[in-house]
Amino acid sequence: MRKLMVAAMAVAGLGMAAGCKSNVESQRESVAEARQDVLKEQQKMQEDVASARQDSAEEIAEARVEGQENIAEAQKDLAEEQSDLARAQNENLNEGSAVGGSGMVDAKTEEIKGTIQSASNSALTLIIPSQDNRVMSFKANSQLKVMHDKQAMSLSSLKVGDEVRASYSLGQNGERMLRSVEVTETSAQHPDMK
Repeated sequence: MRKLMVAAMAVAGLGMAAGCKSNVESQRESVAEARQDVLKEQQKMQEDVASARQDSAEEIAEARVEGQENIAEAQKDLAEEQSDLARAQNENLNEGSAVGGSGMVDAKTEEIKGTIQSASNSALTLIIPSQDNRVMSFKANSQLKVMHDKQAMSLSSLKVGDEVRASYSLGQNGERMLRSVEVTETSAQHPDMK
């Protein structure tokens, strides 16, 4: 814009110097028209930018609404699948099983041999050599019987490296619940039990 004005002034100066006042007027009108054209183009560009921003905002809003609808539908599907799974697990546990004196559902009991990775009052983690050293975790309740050489002991007194035979069943929520643990070989961490 400055260049245009400088050019217009230079032309006007030259025209006056040459004594061509009518030519200078004509140039001024041309410059004024050029300025008007520039202003119109700037205004048109601003309108186009505003329109593009509006379109983008609407597209973003539509995409958000669609995404939220998809998420809601997926969450609904998940809730239905979880309900179906819980129903199937409940039916599976109730088929041919009875409630025992402990209040737990008697389900199929599995037996496994492994090496203790960790033990506490309420949980046990075993490394299972027969299953490529798979690590399995188990939950325990207060009625769990832990035996070594026909003597009862607590689950938390077991040490890392002890070898055990454990029986367990699956609880209602899919957790492995210990039924019994028998120490078959103690680790070096039990010098008094060797």
